[in-house]
Amino acid sequence: MYAALFILWIIFNGRFTPEVAVIGLIVSALIFLFICRFMGYSIRKEKMLYILVPWMLKYFIILITEIVKANFATSALILNPKIEVEPGIVTFKPDFHYGFFKAILANSITLTPGTVTINVEDGVYTVHCLDPDLATDIGNSVFLREIMKAQERLDKVR
Repeated sequence: MYAALFILWIIFNGRFTPEVAVIGLIVSALIFLFICRFMGYSIRKEKMLYILVPWMLKYFIILITEIVKANFATSALILNPKIEVEPGIVTFKPDFHYGFFKAILANSITLTPGTVTINVEDGVYTVHCLDPDLATDIGNSVFLREIMKAQERLDKVR
């Protein structure tokens, strides 16, 4: 973070001279200390973020894949006149230690066509789905498995 602040100082200044560098180091240090003291920043949190970057890229690809698959399944369900759509509500409770992952799972479910996260309270997810048969395995979905892997990775670092 300190290095990013210093680089930002240099970019905004538009030139690099010894005076600009010294003043930039001092100002960056003061801003960095302020952020650490009053905004809850820590090196540990930044390290956890860097550990999750490869996982986030992989998760994004999985999310896009699941959205495309769900689009086809939902389209087939809606456009086929022989299939009767029976909406339902499914609940499940995963074991998450981090609120960040709770939000990611809820948003992933909502982004996937045919499902909407209605409520997350006390760790229990309530999900509305177009067809309960499509959501029978939602408590063991690819999203949940990937998030649990990331959580285990963070627990090892912690």
